[in-house]
Amino acid sequence: MSISYLVTGGAGFLGINLIRFLLAKGQQVTSLDIVPFHHGDVVQEIRMVTGDARDRGAVERAMEGVQVVVHTAAALPLYPARDIFTTNVEGTRTVLDVACEGNIDRVIHISTTAVYGIPDHHPVIETDPLRGLGPYGISKARAEEVCGEYRSMGMCSPILRPKSFL
Repeated sequence: MSISYLVTGGAGFLGINLIRFLLAKGQQVTSLDIVPFHHGDVVQEIRMVTGDARDRGAVERAMEGVQVVVHTAAALPLYPARDIFTTNVEGTRTVLDVACEGNIDRVIHISTTAVYGIPDHHPVIETDPLRGLGPYGISKARAEEVCGEYRSMGMCSPILRPKSFL
């Protein structure tokens, strides 16, 4: 059975590799990214929406016909602090809000281990306190709080916390 996915940040490293994986599994994929999509190996197989996760209209267009959202879009640590917070927190809120209004009940949020700050023990486990450092770590912890708000309203919003991608 084919499922229709939206991958925000689809032109990024994680996004494109997730898209390739989903396509190999026979799934339908839409990509939302602020930059044009130039991955020639899959460009003909997906629906592309160029837009910002902070732009409600772009998110609404991208979610048309979608069943599951994987939210990988983020402003990385090298961006200005204002862009980091608006993208990572308010962009996440926009994605979740549009999904909620569109009756999409599963939004998988890609966070980061940066939400733990500098751990004082290892291994870190998911119930450890979130102590993000700097705009990026703090913004990703706040985005997880936004996911918690939607989870409390009944949305399935799992959070994955990968390490850095190389």
